[in-house]
Amino acid sequence: MFVDVDILKTNIDDLKELVQKHMRADMDELPVIIEDVNRLKTNIDDLKELVQKNMRADMDKLPVIIEDVDRLKTNIDDLKELVQENMRTDMDKLSNSVLELSTRLKKVENQNKITIGSIKVPIELSGVVGAGVLLLTGCLIFAGRWDIIRSPYFSFGIAGVLGAAVLVKFYLANRSLD
Repeated sequence: MFVDVDILKTNIDDLKELVQKHMRADMDELPVIIEDVNRLKTNIDDLKELVQKNMRADMDKLPVIIEDVDRLKTNIDDLKELVQENMRTDMDKLSNSVLELSTRLKKVENQNKITIGSIKVPIELSGVVGAGVLLLTGCLIFAGRWDIIRSPYFSFGIAGVLGAAVLVKFYLANRSLD
């Protein structure tokens, strides 16, 4: 707490006014003037003592406040390090997950491809089996073997081959990629 300058100025102005008023008065009032001056002096001393007491109280609190600020700075630094460590850990986990997903995606992309020279060509198992069946049928027609084509065994054979191709494709799609 600081000394209020306006109060002191007011007290001094009051004192001047009082002194001038009493100077004009009779000399018989001199004891009253002395008493007023002593009272003002006592008031000023009390005010001074109050200001010093408040300043001492504030000065006593200052080390505690400085200690609290230092402790808060330490807590902030600790929290900052913790957040940075958590972010590094999360970023490492995310990076590993992205790398794993990338590897798995490459495996899935390359699963049904064959390499012809430097070009990767996708292979569809059911398409290859269907093409083989049509080629066989075409050869039988060219050879004039309509009796085999009209046979129910030929139709059941085609159905079995296409069904097996679907089952193999299902197995390959659902097997573990690791």
